[in-house]
Amino acid sequence: MQRLSLLVLAVVLLAACGGSGRMSKTAYQQRLQTDGKALQQAVTALTGGTTSITSLAQLATKVDTAETSVKKAADDLGSVKAPKDAETDNTAIVAALRAIQTGLENVKKTATSGNAAAVQKAAGAIETLPQLKAAEKAVGDLKTKGYKVGVLGS
Repeated sequence: MQRLSLLVLAVVLLAACGGSGRMSKTAYQQRLQTDGKALQQAVTALTGGTTSITSLAQLATKVDTAETSVKKAADDLGSVKAPKDAETDNTAIVAALRAIQTGLENVKKTATSGNAAAVQKAAGAIETLPQLKAAEKAVGDLKTKGYKVGVLGS
């Protein structure tokens, strides 16, 4: 009888928690907003900071910092169990972040090689990634569903 009571209690507790392990909409929105702010700060430091970049070596260092921020956001969002209605959108956002991370790795490598034209080409390739279009669509979809995505939606 005691075993049965424990089993019933476990089932009730799992049901109360939802049992799915999915994040709530509020928690997921908060995660998107936090990761978005970190990405915005990294991009600002890379592209619009108060100090201008005077060498390719300096650019490589700044790109490395931005790449770390993008990886952290991708890892974070990739590790969550998003709400069911946001699952596909989250997957698209993570794929875009991973593609950006790879693009930044290429920019960093070309910057350390000293070829400014190759750096411009590598940076331009990031802007045309197909994953970016998919992520833009995903963010729009989340907004349509009532999610507050923060700076990711700007």
